[in-house]
Amino acid sequence: MDVALNGTAPEDVYPNSWWLPGSGMQRGTTFMGDGDPLTPGWPSTEHAYRLKEEEADLPTIPCQPIGYDDAKVILEKMGGRVAPEGWRGGLKNVAYNLGPELIGDYKLRLVTHNYIKRQRSFNVISTVKGSVEPDRYVLIGNHRDAWGYGASDPSSGTAQLIETARVVGVLLGQGWRPRRTLVFCSWGAEEYGLIGSTEWVEEHLTKLQQRAVVYINADTCTRGTMFELKASPLTWQAITRLTKLMPAVKQEGSLYREWMEYHEYWNRTEPKISTLGSGSDYAPFAFYAGIPSLMMTFTTDKRKYDVFFPYYHTGYETFYMLDKIVDPGFKITQGCSRIVGLALRYFADSHLLPFHLPQLPLTVKESLEGVKKDYHETLLSIYPKFSLLEEAVDDLTDAAQLFDATLKERVKDMDPVTLRAVNDQVMKIEQLFLLPAGLPGRPDSRHAVFAPSQFNNYAAAGFPGLLDLLYKIDTLQGQERADREEAIKKHVSQLTILMHAAAKFLKDLHLI
Repeated sequence: MDVALNGTAPEDVYPNSWWLPGSGMQRGTTFMGDGDPLTPGWPSTEHAYRLKEEEADLPTIPCQPIGYDDAKVILEKMGGRVAPEGWRGGLKNVAYNLGPELIGDYKLRLVTHNYIKRQRSFNVISTVKGSVEPDRYVLIGNHRDAWGYGASDPSSGTAQLIETARVVGVLLGQGWRPRRTLVFCSWGAEEYGLIGSTEWVEEHLTKLQQRAVVYINADTCTRGTMFELKASPLTWQAITRLTKLMPAVKQEGSLYREWMEYHEYWNRTEPKISTLGSGSDYAPFAFYAGIPSLMMTFTTDKRKYDVFFPYYHTGYETFYMLDKIVDPGFKITQGCSRIVGLALRYFADSHLLPFHLPQLPLTVKESLEGVKKDYHETLLSIYPKFSLLEEAVDDLTDAAQLFDATLKERVKDMDPVTLRAVNDQVMKIEQLFLLPAGLPGRPDSRHAVFAPSQFNNYAAAGFPGLLDLLYKIDTLQGQERADREEAIKKHVSQLTILMHAAAKFLKDLHLI
């Protein structure tokens, strides 16, 4: 958690800045899975079979977050050897010893009031039926539960969700109706492990995989001043185009110009866009159902602060913080609604879905190169057929380029049946990357190419299952090492098959 250093003057912390006072503490769930842990892989309905609590993957270690004032008192009493330099913080007059013993006769007693309880939660779903393709869904959603006041997370996102719904209502009153059906989703129990969205996706999985075009996540839009896009590579080009159509939030010109100027500071020739990590309600759509998903936020300006937003999930995430410190005048919050509204209409009304197919295999290939950078020799020694995966990715790249080139030639004279078939091919392509049983040891994450790593749930990772299996492999010996190598061989084989399947899916052209 990002905090001000102990001993900082009161005028440097909340309510005078976004830095936390010593009493600030970050809440969060200790359950590392997604959805109801008593109904893994199945919707948590009233009639669902539930595991016994002792059979479920529930946390067993008591946990209590504390602020840095309390942490300083404890650390001052810690004995043992000194922590490595990279583990030491900025508290004054603290040695940062590792323990486990305490200096002198001190003892530490932890009292928690956590409890396990079965609680009913609700999702609120609203639809606007499409006029031409009512069986194709463009979804937008955000959760409404919070750790504390939740001014940024989730309420800045809820504000843009409600404002977008209001604008859609105005347009409907003027006679407009979307080509495809709009689905507005307000999720419950996100902070307890993405329960609302995960259970809804599990309950409607088949329908969503057949009909969902894209899911737009509206969580925590206002937490800083710089635009950030994390999304399926299929959507990168479309959102970049939209940023050129709307005004900036801090200066004259377009949002794209503002976005680009920030990245020029880091000597980039184009804005940096990444795939999705976990931590919000797009996870079941993207990683379990294979539905293209995206999240647009305004985040911290790293030129000023190389931190996440310090008040995240604390009691200081108040309306005052948002109104007076983070977004005075609500220009950023307004920008959130503008970009989401444009994206919603773009995907709902475009005859040809605005997906850019060539970006997908390009990002797949870049992700594989990232794995090879650290583990190429290891992979070849374990599985000499690893090169077949590289060839399969090249095959997918060629198929995507041919598809895109043919599409550009035919798009002007495309009949409605062909248009529908082409749209379906592209919107379902990421479902070809799903492993039915999930990633190794992770049945709730099935996307084999773009999903978070098991060892960093918030960050995006390319080929996460492969990275998980390679994690600290050099420390393994004997049967444990042999078992891990067999798992790697199996997974690389699966990845190769998935790449070929995706290429064949595109080669079956409806354009010829």
